[in-house]
Amino acid sequence: MTQQQLTLSVGMRDGHRFSSFYVTPENAELLGILKHGFEQHFPQLFLWGETQSGKSHLLQACCEHYYQRGLLAAYLPMDQCARHGARVLVGLENKHLIALDDLDSIIGQRDWEIALMNLINTCRANNQPLIMAARTSPREMLCELPDFASRLLWGPDYRIHAVHEDQSIHAMAWRAYKRGFELPENVMKYIERHYPRDMATLMAMLDRLDAASLSRGRKITREFIREVMQES
Repeated sequence: MTQQQLTLSVGMRDGHRFSSFYVTPENAELLGILKHGFEQHFPQLFLWGETQSGKSHLLQACCEHYYQRGLLAAYLPMDQCARHGARVLVGLENKHLIALDDLDSIIGQRDWEIALMNLINTCRANNQPLIMAARTSPREMLCELPDFASRLLWGPDYRIHAVHEDQSIHAMAWRAYKRGFELPENVMKYIERHYPRDMATLMAMLDRLDAASLSRGRKITREFIREVMQES
């Protein structure tokens, strides 16, 4: 599989833009840095935080920002790329931005660490902006190669804070609004009372309701939610 084919097969998800990222006070500074171009200050950036904190969203938003300016960007989630081998990192020289997600997936694998170390060297030599993301801080990663571990620290690292449970329903409503529809207050209260409030569950629920609403031409009400969720 060529690098171009792989990029297409692990393409970015629709809607992952800066404008659709629910901003909490803890993440406001980082969002400002990304929106205004982190590469103006440092060519390499590392984002880390727990699952569902928004790392993938922000990496893809960075790529989308480049696309909107007519530039080329590559988004590569390492958990999906791992099965294809380190050759997927070949041919990225023409990209104006490289975004590597889920770095945890390949840490400790010597061939991957060598390939990524070479990529970091190339990006630095070519002045190519590079942004990476993982669940673990780069200072705590158990890398096999010390030289690779040191290169992960060639730029600043920022922790992304997950949305708190008491903010999650509002975050879900915000994402719905950005998709072009609203969740009425009574619907939000119904969801809050009857469903788990972690973002993974709520976003999967939003995807399901959005698709069902479009296919059936119906508004999202409490009755509609019960119907759709019972089906699944």
